[in-house]
Amino acid sequence: MVIVDEERLAGGNNALEVVRVGNTVRRARDGGAAFASRVLTYLESVGYPHAPHYLGIDEHGRDILSFIPGNTTDHPTQRAAGAYALGGRMLRDLHEATAGHTLAAAAECVIHGDPGPFNTIFQKGLPVAFIDWSSCRPGDRLDDLGYMAWTWCIQSQGRVPIIQQAEHLRELRDGYGDVDPEHLLDAIVRRQTNIAGAEAVNLSNPKLTPTRRRHAQAAIAWATADRDLVFQYKALLLSALE
Repeated sequence: MVIVDEERLAGGNNALEVVRVGNTVRRARDGGAAFASRVLTYLESVGYPHAPHYLGIDEHGRDILSFIPGNTTDHPTQRAAGAYALGGRMLRDLHEATAGHTLAAAAECVIHGDPGPFNTIFQKGLPVAFIDWSSCRPGDRLDDLGYMAWTWCIQSQGRVPIIQQAEHLRELRDGYGDVDPEHLLDAIVRRQTNIAGAEAVNLSNPKLTPTRRRHAQAAIAWATADRDLVFQYKALLLSALE
């Protein structure tokens, strides 16, 4: 009997078991796993380079994915020059690769659904791949971009000067392509509001564990504080995007 060493992986934005086995990642399957496997298989077939390869299901019923070395980030100081533009292009290329495909159904394209820096692998400060595809689905590309712009660029915590945040937002938007400034800020606020609302429901759900409800409380505070920052500096952010 061969004993295989498993290394639990940190990073990412999910509560599921994720471990490394050699050059593969094993991930517990959830409700989005079947669709995600189809999306990843398709992306590999068209040469999209910014996602892990889907390799099947192991003997424990876990998804097998190719391992991508690197790390996630949670602060601009961990990202190199050009990271925001490259991240924007990565997301745009995903949307372009899936626009009009049957996987997108009647929507614009397939969106990642959770393309934060906590779900992005960086190497030497530059993004190379999105991970945790369980939230991918047919959707609106601006919804995906708004979430990415928020989680990569807007930070009420971390002592990032608002001018620097605005510059990052401009760089990410330019990397993605021409998007109306008002529409982008509206998409950011919409995602922040949606997160706060969904987590408020979780916070009031007595069936959830105390740990999950504490996570909900923290998520509400995060989303609302960052939304307040957007409201406070809307004119400056719009000016940076012009």
